Amino acid sequence: MTVGSVPVAVSSLLKVWHLVERWIAVIAFTLIGALIFADVAGREVIGPVGTALGFEMGSTGVYGAGKISLFLLVIGAFAGLGVSVATGTQIVPRIAFSWVPASWAPHVDRIANLLSGLVFVAVTYYGWVFVSASRDIGTVMPGLDMPVWIIQAAIPIGFLSAAIRYFVFAIWPASAPAREEIPE
Repeated sequence: MTVGSVPVAVSSLLKVWHLVERWIAVIAFTLIGALIFADVAGREVIGPVGTALGFEMGSTGVYGAGKISLFLLVIGAFAGLGVSVATGTQIVPRIAFSWVPASWAPHVDRIANLLSGLVFVAVTYYGWVFVSASRDIGTVMPGLDMPVWIIQAAIPIGFLSAAIRYFVFAIWPASAPAREEIPE
């Protein structure tokens, strides 16, 4: 069965996939905000107030907050890449949009989605090479002793997510989001 020439299973998968990516991005950015707030509040409010009251406060910030926030930013950003492709809000240069007749638009869009998918597959490969190198040499987060490749894996996963989504758009054009017609 299809919905607007898109199989129901594909449409359902895209909806769930989009929901998961949105939640990953929201959780990552929420944790960044909470970590930075807790770190600053600890250093600028809790520590000085506790010291003024005669308590031995020691370090009052959140240990590793900056580094953890940076890695959460990587996760949120690459989940956000999938969200932008799914919603059609990625940056699209409109340089050559008037070079072909409007009647060709569906075919050009399909080719553009296929080419975009291929570009993202290539970028996925290089992202994986980068992550593999980090894993192979054993790079760890200084002070946290956690392998960085675990967090860096969000890079090729985010690119692959965009690639697959573009391929789905090329196969089932009705699954692609409507392009915003208002120039910015």
